[in-house]
Amino acid sequence: MRRLNVILVAFLLSLSVTSFAQEELVNTQSNNTVSNANANAKVEEVEEVANIVKQKKVAGPVQTIQRAIVKLNQLTTVANYTPQLVGTLVETEVAPLFDFDHIANEILLVSSLQLGAEEKAFFTNKIKHSIVSSLLSKLSQTRSTSFQFISARPIIGGAIALKLKVNGYYSYGMFLDLIFHKAADKQWKIADVVLNNDSLINYYQKMVLIKLRRYGVYGMLGKL
Repeated sequence: MRRLNVILVAFLLSLSVTSFAQEELVNTQSNNTVSNANANAKVEEVEEVANIVKQKKVAGPVQTIQRAIVKLNQLTTVANYTPQLVGTLVETEVAPLFDFDHIANEILLVSSLQLGAEEKAFFTNKIKHSIVSSLLSKLSQTRSTSFQFISARPIIGGAIALKLKVNGYYSYGMFLDLIFHKAADKQWKIADVVLNNDSLINYYQKMVLIKLRRYGVYGMLGKL
């Protein structure tokens, strides 16, 4: 009987050891699974951050210019077939190509106006609205506009002058220069447009001066 008890105790001990070993194995596997999951999560997190950084990487002037030409040609194509979408595309795709803050600052230089923050924001928005409206008006005048790259050259101040041929307005086409510079946010954007040796900034400078003389500061702001 005593021998039987010894055998039973040994058997029970072996079961306990086995059970403990199995439990440890399960725990180890579970921990490994959690560790692997955490590791995978970390890898995915690192990859996600890397993708964000890559997406936010500042585009160079060549890439910006290529993208601008593509967007302008896409816009004119849409204008031919779905005119109702043009306004939306101009606002979402073309307007971001421009550095309206810089353009507004350059326009105000000629008048030596010292506008407050709210007045300056209002002026910038008016200039943006005027430029966008003018672009929409030009696009509506023809059904066969397209932009063709001619050349690009560096100019004073580190800017780049991009010459484009605009097909569709005249039988021989029309040429314009887009002046790209690095904006305050480090992105390359359009700082001016030159057509027939007259720039967009010069045009609005003359307009502002005329309206200032006629209507004063607030009258000018209301009539841009």
